[in-house]
Amino acid sequence: MLPDAASLPGWEATIEPVVYPLEKAKTLGLARCSEDAEQGSCKRVRFVGASEFHQQKRPVISFMVQTYRDPAAAQAAYGTVWKAWKGWMPAPKALPVGKLGDQRNAVVGLSPSAVKGSKGLTILVRKGSVIMLSTAWSGTHVDMADSFLTRFAGVFAQRAEEALGGKAPSAGIRPSSS
Repeated sequence: MLPDAASLPGWEATIEPVVYPLEKAKTLGLARCSEDAEQGSCKRVRFVGASEFHQQKRPVISFMVQTYRDPAAAQAAYGTVWKAWKGWMPAPKALPVGKLGDQRNAVVGLSPSAVKGSKGLTILVRKGSVIMLSTAWSGTHVDMADSFLTRFAGVFAQRAEEALGGKAPSAGIRPSSS
């Protein structure tokens, strides 16, 4: 369900989609688990995956996914996962992104580099038993609208819905809209 080169025409993969069982993802540093009371972000996680893309003079976009054993486990972990990822962005401000998935949150702020003039966008979406993180980072010389990432996060959510419905994920960005 992770976006791949076919679903993002014109974007070059920096990290081709990869998925690992939780323990291997932890060993590789891909899984970021936080324990918050009884709702740890990796409690009942099955798999963790990521992909990342770039395009000249455009923001870098990254996708991460955590699949849980069931929707209830993903729903229980959602708040902890959001708190952890939101904390990576300096000076985050809430950002509306419409109705993506079953739960969603988004922020805009500085990129994690905290360089003046840089920008970061983070959107977290839960669909059923899947939590998906979409991020975009731009430097000081790359413009990025607050709405830039929403269509990418929407494709990610559509791909999750297709996979959860037993279909091969096929949703993608149209070349003219990237």
